[in-house]
Amino acid sequence: MKENNHKLVGIVVVSHSNTLAQEIINFVKVFKQEDFALENGGDVKREVYGTNVENVKEAIIRADNGAGVLVFVDMGSSVFNASKAIKELEGQVEAKIADAPLVEGVISAVAANFDEIDLDELKMIAEDSRKFTKLKKI
Repeated sequence: MKENNHKLVGIVVVSHSNTLAQEIINFVKVFKQEDFALENGGDVKREVYGTNVENVKEAIIRADNGAGVLVFVDMGSSVFNASKAIKELEGQVEAKIADAPLVEGVISAVAANFDEIDLDELKMIAEDSRKFTKLKKI
């Protein structure tokens, strides 16, 4: 992985399962070509199912280096808690939720995260992963 002196967008993965979020992070590291924060927004101290605002806020703060943070969520309360965390950090950290499939979106964002890419561009790239098709009609 290349060291970079430029600020890169941080990425946070929020899932109802801390283990799932961590395994997604472990999996996508192979696509990581630059040095940037990739954080778990779950309760990393214990395995509990669900999400909470404080854990998401802490992960966003850890992931931020001034270039913004892109947050990925699975469903339900992770969306609500990530939205609330972002609102509470307004004015301190620029963070946005990617409306993207969790695994494919994180892969796309990690692979595309270079110093020429800003938060809005990275969000757009991640959200384009909704168009991926796994089966082609023959």
